[in-house]
Amino acid sequence: MKLSGAVRFAFAARAPDEVLDLEELTIGVASLGTPDLDFSAVSAKLDALADEVADQISLSAPPDRLAAQLSSAFGGRLGFRGDAAAYSDPEHSYLDAVLERRRGMPILLSVVWMLLGKRLGVPIHGIGYPGHFLACVDLPGARVYVDPFNGGEVREARALLERLPTPGGSTDAARRMLEPLGTRLIITRMLTNLKNLWIDRGAHTEALAAVDRILLVNGEQAGEVRDRALLLLHLGRPGEAARDLRRYLKIEPLAPDRAVMEQLLERATESS
Repeated sequence: MKLSGAVRFAFAARAPDEVLDLEELTIGVASLGTPDLDFSAVSAKLDALADEVADQISLSAPPDRLAAQLSSAFGGRLGFRGDAAAYSDPEHSYLDAVLERRRGMPILLSVVWMLLGKRLGVPIHGIGYPGHFLACVDLPGARVYVDPFNGGEVREARALLERLPTPGGSTDAARRMLEPLGTRLIITRMLTNLKNLWIDRGAHTEALAAVDRILLVNGEQAGEVRDRALLLLHLGRPGEAARDLRRYLKIEPLAPDRAVMEQLLERATESS
């Protein structure tokens, strides 16, 4: 029996951090847009793309040269890069659509680099740089930062640090922003982008599905439980909203919005 995308995502999300499957979870996110998405077909497309550019990559090349080869392969020959529409089109957050269009959000394009790099034997990681997700080619003794949204342009670490709000850009907190993100954080950021996009559009059913997946990945988080309650209210499901509001107030007893949430809980209880 073929499992739905939602079920496959739920199973994958339960894995321990060290074995979380970035590819499976990213395709699971894409199943928000296509519930019957064929996971194996998406993986096969990645296989084919990696095969297409394998002859351009020399694993023995120096780090800067290898990064240039990857940029030429992924951003040049394969044509993966961003455009302004990526930030308002949910399709640019779905891996299957990104592989077809060769356009996507910075985080999706970085994940494409990571998944292709894995197939080619090149360690590539995601970097949660504030406001613009990046990738890094991570080799022994060298880390080269690249911007897949701009075709793989190299970004100097010093320049990236200087753009951060910390004076001098040299504190430990600033440097941590250039450290690779784990799979759980990458998927959460991907889903949060979708959640916010759908909320802005007033697409509450779609936003609710994104919140449900965020909770699957991270377990019970107060802010997401609250947001699910608010979305359920918008969808005319007061009984379920009341359940989540009670839970939110229990796990966040000192919440600054407690009075407002208590009022909503009272109304939801009366309506259910």
